[in-house]
Amino acid sequence: MSRTFTASRVRFGAIASVGVLALSGCASFRAAAPGDPLEPVNRGVYSFNNTFDHYLFKPIAKGYDAVVPNLVKTGVSNVFQNAADAQSVVSDLLQLKGAKLGDDLGRVVINTTLGFGGIFDHASALGIERGNEDLGQTLGYWGIGAGPYLVIPFLGPSSLRDAIARYPEGLYDPISRLSSVPVRNSLMGVRAVDARVGLFPAEALMNNAALDRYTFLRSAFLQRRQSLVLDGKRPKDE
Repeated sequence: MSRTFTASRVRFGAIASVGVLALSGCASFRAAAPGDPLEPVNRGVYSFNNTFDHYLFKPIAKGYDAVVPNLVKTGVSNVFQNAADAQSVVSDLLQLKGAKLGDDLGRVVINTTLGFGGIFDHASALGIERGNEDLGQTLGYWGIGAGPYLVIPFLGPSSLRDAIARYPEGLYDPISRLSSVPVRNSLMGVRAVDARVGLFPAEALMNNAALDRYTFLRSAFLQRRQSLVLDGKRPKDE
């Protein structure tokens, strides 16, 4: 059994445990906000994540942002986005979205070849838009509800549907499929730091606009996920 498959089984076990907790806790927290039956637990995890971020993760991201040249940071972000585009191809196919499938497949081919593994984003320069699809959206597209809102340790906001989708999605993540454990783990670490740097503008907005950061983040996350599932269209009941 490969180390990658073993790591995936561990990740699935953690996510499944979160799912069981969400389902079993629905009857326990009657006073929580609609869509967030585990709010007391979620707020505790949110506080833990904030502490971890404040003392460790954010300082690392700020150091990376300050030290690494912008040109290098752009290239690193492009490589990780190219990997995400490759995953998006699978979701495009599962949702039978031919136009998005063609765009994402074209992006991966162009940026992997002409862009030297995705370092340069020539596809965007050519006007080829990202499909921006994932497996959680695919499940939503086929009518599976989001389920209760979750805050996952270290990973942050999610829904039960999106949390469950993380496991199979990880199986075809190009980076997680790398055979070299040190290289794979290093790239995953850099990807997490790169993603954290990308959240700086949104974090500044939230700090200025939100009286309750937890509620603000929950609302923003759920609205964005719904918009992605519906491809920006309004829900039918509206």
